[in-house]
Amino acid sequence: MNNIDPANIPTIDNLWSFIATSFARYKKKTAWLVREGKQKKRKISYGDLEKASLTIAALLREEGVGEGDAVGVTAPNGPEWAAATLAAWKVGAMVAPIHIGNSEAEIKAQVEAINPKAMLGFNTIQLTDNQHLISLDADNDAVKAERKIPAPANSQAVALLIYTSGSTGNPKIVKLSHQNLGSNALSALNELSADSSDRFISLLPLSHAMGILATMIFPLHVGARIVVPRVIAASEILATISEERISIVVAVPRLYRNIMLGLDKKFSEAGGGLRAYRALLEKLPMWLRVRANAPIRKKLGGTIKCWVSGGSHLDGKITEFYHKLGIPLRQGYGLTETSPLVCVQKEFDEAYDSVGKPVLWSEVKIVNPDEMGRGELYCRGPNLMLGYAEEAQTAESVIDGWFKTGDLARIDSHGRVFLTGRSKRLIVTDAGKNVYPEELETLLERDPRIKEAGVLERKEKPVVVMAMEGDDPVEVARDVLKVFNNFVSSHNQIKRFAIVDELPRTPLGKIALQDLPEVFSENEVKR
Repeated sequence: MNNIDPANIPTIDNLWSFIATSFARYKKKTAWLVREGKQKKRKISYGDLEKASLTIAALLREEGVGEGDAVGVTAPNGPEWAAATLAAWKVGAMVAPIHIGNSEAEIKAQVEAINPKAMLGFNTIQLTDNQHLISLDADNDAVKAERKIPAPANSQAVALLIYTSGSTGNPKIVKLSHQNLGSNALSALNELSADSSDRFISLLPLSHAMGILATMIFPLHVGARIVVPRVIAASEILATISEERISIVVAVPRLYRNIMLGLDKKFSEAGGGLRAYRALLEKLPMWLRVRANAPIRKKLGGTIKCWVSGGSHLDGKITEFYHKLGIPLRQGYGLTETSPLVCVQKEFDEAYDSVGKPVLWSEVKIVNPDEMGRGELYCRGPNLMLGYAEEAQTAESVIDGWFKTGDLARIDSHGRVFLTGRSKRLIVTDAGKNVYPEELETLLERDPRIKEAGVLERKEKPVVVMAMEGDDPVEVARDVLKVFNNFVSSHNQIKRFAIVDELPRTPLGKIALQDLPEVFSENEVKR
């Protein structure tokens, strides 16, 4: 646990101002590159993004939107989303991000809960009377007028209203301030050292804290380029990373697992020369390994500075795989309520299973640890939310300034955090043994025949929903579980399973835990 001196934390009065320095400094530089159909690419510069944002800000001001009003934003990832969000911050409004991939009923429920004064959309359904399509066209008169009006300066004003049901289906509206998000971006910058030469890929939805902080606020603040792939598919993502020379990737574990499986397959099918090269790489010291791996880096864009995994647990075996190739994959940890970053691994950290140490200005502690030092993880810092929209929810989750994450963890002697599961997912068997579903999922997914696995509880025992590779998924699943059950202790053994094409997921890519019981019931394979 670190002692934080509030006097050392910079004050972020408004995220518009936090990013606006890049508009002047990098006026002609590309801010967003959107890969479109048939090899087309659309670019927008920092200067044009500023003009579009100011034009939308003038429109909002004309509509009577000002400080403390909510503005709903729904659009695909890209410059339209950024312009709408920046415009709302320019007039002092709160942005309510709405995920465009949700169903119409889900979107309408979210809009009703947020009750925005205005909506900014991009080719979306009509949600409110005061709704406008997002345009990147600039009105020079509006731009001149808006430039004369300073953005409101209030670091504790709400910048984002994020409606989240998480993975467990318990709806909350999280209030994040300009200070929360701005200080968290600076904490990330202290760890990743990004600059205007970097290129980010936009994979995470901007409707979520992780996406908007890591792949919008952060890169725009440093003047980097943000690239949007044509589709979120493995082949296009790899093509984008390679062709656009992406240097920083922030994504969920599934992407890194899929890339690992693809690379491992190529190594296995290759001749003796390539296999010998891989073996040599693994024996080299890291400083030499990252130079000798140029052929691999070239396939992955050639400019890898940092890859970060977040959103859910990353198997340490995946991190180890990349480190052996000299690729700097790092695992991070955070929650919507923490803006979101709390911890991140140092580059080439040898504690593969950890999520690293707390970032600058963040503190963590373990409450009610057991004999192994494992207990609930609490955290605090300038990144901690203002609270939930419902005060009762805040009172349940924040105790004396510490946020109860609901995650079980331990902290080693070096201050690194190791997550061991979610307290609400913990399964206690009829024999009183603790079963941690996340650990079982990690072990199961080490078998390449399993595309993904979700463990849940039935009659005080673990069961699993799986998506499988192969032509006979049921028989493959039976074989996988036979091997698995011979490997784990008796209370962790899994006897019942369900087979699906794909597990239910949240927009961020986490397993939608609230849907697993129904999915299991409908798809269980009977013996």
